[in-house]
Amino acid sequence: MRDICRKFYAATSPAKIPCHESIHHQRQGVRTYLTDQNGRNAAIKTFFHHLESNYGNLSSLIDTGPASETIVSNDGILHPPSSSPTVPTRSHGPTRTQLFHPESARRLGEELIRESLRGGGGNNWKVSTSRGLESSDVATLGEHSPYNVAVARDQNNKEEEMSPSSSSSSSLTTTTAVDDYFEGVQREFRSRRRRSRSTSNANANTADDSEYYQLWPLDKLRLELEEAWPSGAGLARETMQQPKPQQKIGKKRHSHPRPFGGGLPRIMRGPTRWKRGFIHVDELGPLDVTRGLFSANIYLTVPKAETNNKEEMVPHTKYDTGTDDVMPSWRRDSGGIYVWPLGVRSRLDWYRNAMTLSSLSAQDPEMQLNLQHALGKPNVIQPEPGDLVLLCVQRPHCAVGFNKGERVSLQCFLEHNGPDNRLLIDC
Repeated sequence: MRDICRKFYAATSPAKIPCHESIHHQRQGVRTYLTDQNGRNAAIKTFFHHLESNYGNLSSLIDTGPASETIVSNDGILHPPSSSPTVPTRSHGPTRTQLFHPESARRLGEELIRESLRGGGGNNWKVSTSRGLESSDVATLGEHSPYNVAVARDQNNKEEEMSPSSSSSSSLTTTTAVDDYFEGVQREFRSRRRRSRSTSNANANTADDSEYYQLWPLDKLRLELEEAWPSGAGLARETMQQPKPQQKIGKKRHSHPRPFGGGLPRIMRGPTRWKRGFIHVDELGPLDVTRGLFSANIYLTVPKAETNNKEEMVPHTKYDTGTDDVMPSWRRDSGGIYVWPLGVRSRLDWYRNAMTLSSLSAQDPEMQLNLQHALGKPNVIQPEPGDLVLLCVQRPHCAVGFNKGERVSLQCFLEHNGPDNRLLIDC
């Protein structure tokens, strides 16, 4: 399904890119009208436009009832799926629970803000689109990049190696971006659990560089998920592959599957680029009651709601008029989360609405505006410091933009394949 959607996005995105497996290479000279990549992309786009115009049913796929509602829990406990669930559920609905002490969350958020300032603001979390990796409003802190960024870097390096202009010395690289990722994961675990008093206390009057150990919130989350999920929870591990006979000498080999990261700090600073948020999904594909991909976000600091200052109410772009009856005011919801209860549960429904759904991977203002109108009113979540929010990233969602302040959270992904299988955590 991902390959099908990727090829479709290549044909329908504003900046078109060639498909990796084009019919031109597979059947060169057999079908002359398919050897023109631009013509093929245009034909695909026309086909899906015709399909959606005649059979599109996006409005009928909006869930109602419990599946469209946010489960809220204030007891600070993660409950299993069988009773008042606050962990990933069959309905793929979002959940919110106060899991950490608000004041402790704020202090940690302020510490991470200081860390980001010392490190130049953090590393921009590139998002995967039909045009490749593009900058976003989110920066990450820590010893490693998100896994999707590492994979994309290796892919780019591989394409450069295959380029006729590349030098042969580039093929002798002993490490890859993915190797750097896994090594950084171990450094991140060690550094977050062992803290320095001089860096964690902004008001310290003494040069106390002594270290102490703490229960990192993402470690606490992992422990509680292990206890709440029927089959336990833990870090996902890489899939080991047998080395190929032609594998280049010098490439690192590992005797055991390495663990993925347990999560990274994320920070957004106002003014953000996407005022209403960039609507997207992190995994393309129909919802399935037996599996799902969720995002776990622990909120540390959140920006204050926008004021009624007339200067701040001036639209930022021609698409942000402030008069839209469908979308709630992003200023009122600034720093919050929008989740649309769109329930696409079959490939046929994906194909029927492919033109609209292609906007979920395009950082294009006009396409995003069309998507907002097509999806209707979202479910609004206003997290507070210390809140844990779990949401299915197969449903359209976005972080609402803001003008001032910072939005700091700790984030990881949860993959479930039914209660009989272990819940897998990665980032």
